[in-house]
Amino acid sequence: MDLRGKVAVVTGAARGIGRGIAVALARAGCDVAVADLLSADAALAAGAEETARDVAEHGRRALLVDCDVASEAACDALVARALDELGGLHVVVANAGIAGVGDVASTPLAQWERVLRVNATGVFLTCRAALPHLAAQGEGAIVNVASVLGLRASADRVAYSASKFAVVGLTQALAAELAPRGVRVNCICPSSVRSGMTIDELKAHTGVEDDAHADALWTKVAAKRLPFGRSVEPDDIGRAAVWLCESDMVSGVALPVTGGDGLVS
Repeated sequence: MDLRGKVAVVTGAARGIGRGIAVALARAGCDVAVADLLSADAALAAGAEETARDVAEHGRRALLVDCDVASEAACDALVARALDELGGLHVVVANAGIAGVGDVASTPLAQWERVLRVNATGVFLTCRAALPHLAAQGEGAIVNVASVLGLRASADRVAYSASKFAVVGLTQALAAELAPRGVRVNCICPSSVRSGMTIDELKAHTGVEDDAHADALWTKVAAKRLPFGRSVEPDDIGRAAVWLCESDMVSGVALPVTGGDGLVS
């Protein structure tokens, strides 16, 4: 699919992976609906405005949309606004997600339900809201953002890992459902990405309070951990998303983008 002149929706687009994907799609020629929790979080609202400016720098239109992906009504409204204000919908990127740390014994039920609601049900609702339009036009690409922890489990991130396994399964089921209608569905399974969520987790784990110090620490950790000697950046995920959107015979794939994480012990 040629992305020039197409319209994309990206959830969780205020920072990190979501911003990287939104900007990469703009670079490829898409107008972008930049969706995030704009009314609930001032930092995310400011971040979404920065993403919109980055999209505009590539000569594309950006539409800011306040969207909680855990809400069916909000996901429906997101799609409706993209259609009404950007004039179409061809690409859907369900990226919004939250972290969750803890094993089975230590994870409260409320945390389990919240992580699954946002990370798994949120992807389901985002995809389902777009289905009628994509299926009717007989063309489109959906990219869900899972995690390498949706391919191999993590004992100390049980809710997060379970939610990302669910995204991989949903992606494959939806790919089978929509292939006869000309719509492709894939997911990306990132690891070791430098992002706001990653830095926040590192600060919580190490007790480091300063963002710059935490970022420098992450750079050092990634350089030792990954064989390429650097962390995976949001733009790396963005370029993978563009490739999945453009590749007409790729569907049902869970694509690891990990910088070789796990290749070297």
